[in-house]
Amino acid sequence: MTRGLLLPLCLLLPACALFQRSSRPPHAPPEEAARVQFPLDLPAETRTTLPGGLVTAMQLALDDFMPLDVKPHKGATEEEICLYQRESYDVVASPGPEGITFVRVTLRPNVCEKYDPIMDMGATYAVDVAGRRILAVQH
Repeated sequence: MTRGLLLPLCLLLPACALFQRSSRPPHAPPEEAARVQFPLDLPAETRTTLPGGLVTAMQLALDDFMPLDVKPHKGATEEEICLYQRESYDVVASPGPEGITFVRVTLRPNVCEKYDPIMDMGATYAVDVAGRRILAVQH
């Protein structure tokens, strides 16, 4: 009896891969994208250059801290909705020893607090950029 179930199970398992969500962000429709005017060059006085390793570490930490597909629960308050928005947080990164990059995600001051200060909304990550993995998280 076990063998009779094993074959259909093995045939169905690869189909699960078809239901995985894409990790790419959504794109605007072509008509909206056509309205965007790109500058010839990014203005030197307002641009910021970040090393690729820091950007990778920050992205891995943010994807763990607040995945793009996570939404507030039904009936969430205005404060709770604010806490689900990535732009409510600041991210600081610093290279560490042995290829580790430390990334700290903290709630921006006075962004989501309407009544009382919100404490302990953040985390510090130790990221192995070369291995594209999170080594440890401190909450």
